Amino acid sequence: METFLSIHQEDIDGTLSMFDRMIFRGYLTGFFPKGAFGAYLSRQGVLLKDFSKFVQERTKTLKGHIEGLAEAVGRPLQYLSSPKGPSKEDMARSIAERDGVREGLVCVFSVLETCMSFDVQGNRATHKLEVVRRQRKCLHYYCYYLDAEFGLMHIRLQSWLPFDIQIYVNGREWLARQLDQRGITYDRYDNKLTHIADLKKAQTLCERFTQRKWLRVLHALARRVNPFLGAIRKAGFGDYYWTLAQAEYATDIFFRDRATLEDLLPSLMEISM
Repeated sequence: METFLSIHQEDIDGTLSMFDRMIFRGYLTGFFPKGAFGAYLSRQGVLLKDFSKFVQERTKTLKGHIEGLAEAVGRPLQYLSSPKGPSKEDMARSIAERDGVREGLVCVFSVLETCMSFDVQGNRATHKLEVVRRQRKCLHYYCYYLDAEFGLMHIRLQSWLPFDIQIYVNGREWLARQLDQRGITYDRYDNKLTHIADLKKAQTLCERFTQRKWLRVLHALARRVNPFLGAIRKAGFGDYYWTLAQAEYATDIFFRDRATLEDLLPSLMEISM
């Protein structure tokens, strides 16, 4: 990279390095040790034979909460027949543009996807019911927001216990909002910023993004969609444990003119292939 920059330094305005597409996943790991979910049911006064009724009621409450979020602000809730197909992000962006949404909930998509959940089955050795984890299918909700800080983002929530969650944020969406607030002009094409008037200030902002208090942010976003977190924590089973499932770290090189970059493009493609 340094060699490339030094060779082409006369043609380059500068660079910008930052995290971009980031996917955080949260798990209620307090339920995961053997016997933990059974203990949770016991503290709720639920017998194992009543497991199915209990979890279905929890799912019904969560669905009502999510649907209520959309209804309260008049935003569409759309069922998707398959998790595959058109980009959900593109669909959400199109809905926001169509309806003139500038901030807040844009839409909610629901789709049937696989998940890891709990079940109760008989143990032949002990002749007793026990809680097991197994793969199932359930509705997942994708809540798309135009967030005041992060721009277009989504929260994906599993509708069955243990309510696994995924939060997606886009670093360039965040940066664009920061530049707007400071009156720094830029040009944007799709998910690329092709020109920034103050690259040095933009780089400082990107480093601030890295140092964001992410646990606080993620917990706050999770509370938007999961109405059970307070009760679960109060029962002694903790909060979401967060992992970073995906992160892009990109360095963009800003050329002074398009023609210079177009001349280099065949060589760059040959090297990359």
